[in-house]
Amino acid sequence: MEERNRRVLCVGEMMVDLVAYPIGPVLLESDYHALDHFWVKTGGDAHNNAVDLARLGYEVTYIGRVGCDLFAGNCLASLQSEGVDVSRVVHSKTAEQAKSLILMGEGGTRTFYQSFESSGEFCFEDIDLSVLDQVSLLQIGGTFHMERFDGEGAVRLLRLAKERGITTSLDVTMDRSGRWNTLLEPYYPYLDYFMPSIEQAVEITGQKRFSEMAGFLLDRGVKNVIIKAGTQGSYFKNHETAFSCGCYQVDSVADTTGAGDAFVAGFLAALGHGFLPEDCMVFATACSAHVIQEVGATTGMRSFDEILEFIRREPSPEIASHP
Repeated sequence: MEERNRRVLCVGEMMVDLVAYPIGPVLLESDYHALDHFWVKTGGDAHNNAVDLARLGYEVTYIGRVGCDLFAGNCLASLQSEGVDVSRVVHSKTAEQAKSLILMGEGGTRTFYQSFESSGEFCFEDIDLSVLDQVSLLQIGGTFHMERFDGEGAVRLLRLAKERGITTSLDVTMDRSGRWNTLLEPYYPYLDYFMPSIEQAVEITGQKRFSEMAGFLLDRGVKNVIIKAGTQGSYFKNHETAFSCGCYQVDSVADTTGAGDAFVAGFLAALGHGFLPEDCMVFATACSAHVIQEVGATTGMRSFDEILEFIRREPSPEIASHP
């Protein structure tokens, strides 16, 4: 790959993940429960994308806002240990680090309690736009958790990226405010790749079939739509082709946190190597298969060559063409 093609900008949310395991039914009036584990890890969509892409061999810059508490240092150290450039991160003077309390049961099931302090402060003015002259790919992660950046700020950044010939990609979180497509509509003409989960795609489009959800987004300007559907696999559609991709079978699932972010990073990493869409989807699926086998949003991610070796060794997920 050319030097610039190996440089990626990840923009958006970073959180500290407080993971409690194992969690069963809880009565809040009870005063004590023993835990096997209580981990302090780091997550958030943009953070996970940055770490995963760095592990896959890319030079990554992360831009976001970190809090003014002790957890901010943990979050930055997580990125720095992977070689991610954090020199353009903005430090809040008033907001604590965004946090997820993850209550995890057996088999990777979990629920989240989240606060978005530092994410909510992040805004377009926090971004050093000179970095756009150095990268070939922009990935935005954490949409719907970044009150000051979502909407106009994100559209401005996407527009500037496209003016510079940068490939653009977006992943979103669940929107508890109900804005969904109302917020995202202005983004679509500037998106080369949009990768929502199936639950998000249903809410965004009001459709239920993969083809209809993807068609809704393509009609509004997105160039390529990828829908992540967990154990159902994934679905790809653009104006030339449409197909589904199955899953890899793994021996055990430890934690599904970060599986979608690993898929996004894997797809983009394979894309940067010039892979065809079908091969990008298989590579992305293999990345997710690794992440779900270990606790933590990025713990299980491996190098590009290790993922390729896994793909050569294991039975391939089924690729099925769609009309």
